[in-house]
Amino acid sequence: MGDVFDFIGKRIPSIDSMSKVTGSAKYIADLSLPGMLYGKFLRSPHAHARVVKIDTSRAEMLPGVKLVLTPDDIIGKTNPVGAARPRNQYALHREVRYVGDEVAAVAAVDEATAEEALELIQVTYEELPVVLDPEAAMVPGAPQLQEEARNNVRDLKRVRIGDIEKGLKEADYIVKGRFQTSKQVHAALDTHACLSSYDPATGKLTHWTRTQYVFYTRLSIAGALNMPASKVRVIAPPAIGGAFGNKSGSYAHDIAAAFMSRKLGQPVKMALSREEEFQATKSRHPFLIDAEIGLNKDGTIVAWREKAILDVGAYGDLNSWVALLGQAMAAGPYKIPNIWVDSYCVYTDKPVSGAMRGFGNPQITFARESLLDMAADQVGIDPVEIRLKNIIEPEDVPYTTSTGLIIRSCGIEECIKKAAQAVGWAEKRKPNTGVGMAGMMQQSGFKTLDADAEYATVNIELAADGSLLVRTGNSDVGQGLYTVLAQMAAEDLGIPLEEVTIIGADSEVTPPDLGCVSSRSPMTTGGALRIAAAEVKRKLFRIASNMLEVDPQDLVARQGKIHVKDMSRSVPIAEVAGAAYFTSVDGDAGPITAQGTWVSSTQPQNEDGYGNYAPCYAFAADAIEVEVEPATGEVKITKCVVAHDVGRTLNLDIVEGQLHGGAGMGIGYGLLEEGLVHASKTGQLLNPSIMSYKVPTALDLPDMQLILVETIDPVSPLGSKGVGDMGVACLAAAIANAIYDAVGVRITELPITPTKVLRALEAKREQSGT
Repeated sequence: MGDVFDFIGKRIPSIDSMSKVTGSAKYIADLSLPGMLYGKFLRSPHAHARVVKIDTSRAEMLPGVKLVLTPDDIIGKTNPVGAARPRNQYALHREVRYVGDEVAAVAAVDEATAEEALELIQVTYEELPVVLDPEAAMVPGAPQLQEEARNNVRDLKRVRIGDIEKGLKEADYIVKGRFQTSKQVHAALDTHACLSSYDPATGKLTHWTRTQYVFYTRLSIAGALNMPASKVRVIAPPAIGGAFGNKSGSYAHDIAAAFMSRKLGQPVKMALSREEEFQATKSRHPFLIDAEIGLNKDGTIVAWREKAILDVGAYGDLNSWVALLGQAMAAGPYKIPNIWVDSYCVYTDKPVSGAMRGFGNPQITFARESLLDMAADQVGIDPVEIRLKNIIEPEDVPYTTSTGLIIRSCGIEECIKKAAQAVGWAEKRKPNTGVGMAGMMQQSGFKTLDADAEYATVNIELAADGSLLVRTGNSDVGQGLYTVLAQMAAEDLGIPLEEVTIIGADSEVTPPDLGCVSSRSPMTTGGALRIAAAEVKRKLFRIASNMLEVDPQDLVARQGKIHVKDMSRSVPIAEVAGAAYFTSVDGDAGPITAQGTWVSSTQPQNEDGYGNYAPCYAFAADAIEVEVEPATGEVKITKCVVAHDVGRTLNLDIVEGQLHGGAGMGIGYGLLEEGLVHASKTGQLLNPSIMSYKVPTALDLPDMQLILVETIDPVSPLGSKGVGDMGVACLAAAIANAIYDAVGVRITELPITPTKVLRALEAKREQSGT
């Protein structure tokens, strides 16, 4: 296609924008089926307890109640679910392990009746010891929360690269720190919900759910209910109001709704309230990180050692992946020869931790970039200079990091320099004002724990009138994937954008895809689309070449026509597509269709953590200017510069929207969002609502200057890189570094609240005697 595009890189509105602004978009809440029932959960008031007795008799007698489920109906009759083995989460539990854990379920004719029935269920509990601190949970003799986890450690991932002891011994400076991050929630506008409908005549289950990957959800539901996957159809609704990782995998409501629908032979809808969304869905893993960095006198980094404890909550999910990515990104965009990481995934009596935007990277970036500034201070080098001294430089590419990550394009140097210039790094500032920077790298795509590749498949059908149908098993959760796929199809085949239709995320009618995760979709699903489009173009050109009496290689498709390259003659694509139904050219006959599968090779990490985690990597440097009010500890961001290496920009509006949204979430993570706060002994959730959980609004966010750096990656089909995850990771560290520059206090625990700043300032004054 060359570097001149009709659709790629342009500001093109999302193809579903009109349906959303007019209210015609269909969410789960808008779906209804004849005879549909409403399901609700009874949740545990205790953080850790054994269910001794459940009396459901009064609930069962309530008019309108069709079914009441207890753990005895589920355990032993269904299988546990979870993203990785050992799987240990059922729809209902005999031993509850966090406040909000599911104990019983009701299906009734309406929501009000279901909720009334819950109040009639009587449960007798035997309270058990509560463990909320992951560090305390690892101590020998602590209460055992899961049978398979010795000292409550679900998994341990590690990195052993180089000689860490030698590297630290030979370092001129060793700087240490302890860093604590919070249990941030996704707070998507669209809460979790599903609608499940079982047909007794066919033995088939159709399940609508808000999910980022329908094919994994299909396997999960089929496995839980002991059904063939071919008898389970999973559909993501046309509209999903945000995900950010929280709609990956299957939840208790998916399994319970499917189970009740199969038992009753009627559709069952379950929708979580906002409080349940906070209380019983997944959230970001809190990390406790003890780290040390070794440097030479000139600022060269020679060693990094880290112990990370991940609070996984009550049950297993994507914890091992989060640990793997966190340690894969431990070095960030820097060349570090000696790396030692231990990542402990530890059970506690809290809601489950899972995937969230950035996927382990914001936690490790906060620790590394804070510690790097601390080291720069000790060595006496400017923070920008120390980063530029250690980064992967353009002339290094292609470059294999010490941990085995293969870097084929890298714009981190340009990101750092442009961010520093835009924030006015070298300018003199008034008192209590400072600047900070943080850098990072983020994977685009991923590897599974037990595979060395990932894939996506796309089907394309050219209709007889020349319009195009694209079928993908991937989900659009609001990020604009289907718009980008339509752009790519229109670009490759020369078809008007308005004539491209995307059919997505239905396990019965769309081809398999690993889903909308890990900033992979434009690369993997887009790659599959381009393979299929190339085959469609080949068939089109073979037929058009006969019609135009030229060789196929002398043709080009643009603006709805197939042209001879010298533009002397052309034929409408619609005419060629129509002729294809009745024409045979060297075996090409009938409707023009094609299927493309894109497979990316990665190298699984060996036991020492060496391997290539993803097909390609994006880079970023964010710079922040803050003003700190010493009397109150209040922090105000006065400048925010977000410089990101995004590869080729596919849709400028969507890329900018992703980076704005990611930065907003990163600022919330850094300054505002306390995370899920639990009472110290009971585990009761203290802030289960938007009113009590501080999510940043537009009024809380500064003006942002976005800088797009485009280093075209040769692995990605159009040279693009993922942007969904990368916007979050740098901001918390950049803010912490700017606060230190402004008032000389180092905050190592997120979020950086005014109270923490004020206490640090008071401690500093006491220490100095002023």
